[in-house]
Amino acid sequence: MSKTSLMVLMLAGAAQGFGGWHRRHIEFTTFADGRPDGGIRQSADVEDGLDSPGDIFVFDQKLLADDSCKTVIGRNAGYCIRTDPGKPDWSGTDHPTLPDDPENNWGQCTWTLTFYEGAGSGYEGTLQVSGRESDAGVSAVSIVGGTGDFKGAWGELLTNPEPQAAGGVLFRQVLEIRRN
Repeated sequence: MSKTSLMVLMLAGAAQGFGGWHRRHIEFTTFADGRPDGGIRQSADVEDGLDSPGDIFVFDQKLLADDSCKTVIGRNAGYCIRTDPGKPDWSGTDHPTLPDDPENNWGQCTWTLTFYEGAGSGYEGTLQVSGRESDAGVSAVSIVGGTGDFKGAWGELLTNPEPQAAGGVLFRQVLEIRRN
């Protein structure tokens, strides 16, 4: 089956028959809500007030379904440690003197997607992800584990920030999940 065909399985497909996750492979899309009213997004910079290596960024955002209403199906929470501050970003705090990737900013990130029972996703439990994530473009991070319906999960999450006209960003998260 082609990757395009698999992408069609998204969240709507999950709600129509994956319940309880009895298959060994599923794929669907969610969004982490980085808009101003979507949750906490803040840095924990204790040094110079600039985007510098070692700075920590924490977040706890709504986890949204890939539907027209962007239904809240859980939470998306974790942290990133800045490893390569490069291109000036939305924060306006980029470090002006560091040689790095002039086209992007990079961080080492770890977070948990928590799916609420009965919230419309068809799942209950958590997925833990970790990897190198950029502020622009698609990043591939590892799904390293899960609980509840996702016990024994592993796979890949593709994340891509999509700036919003009203401010902030939605992070499209395409999940390809497997289990033994």
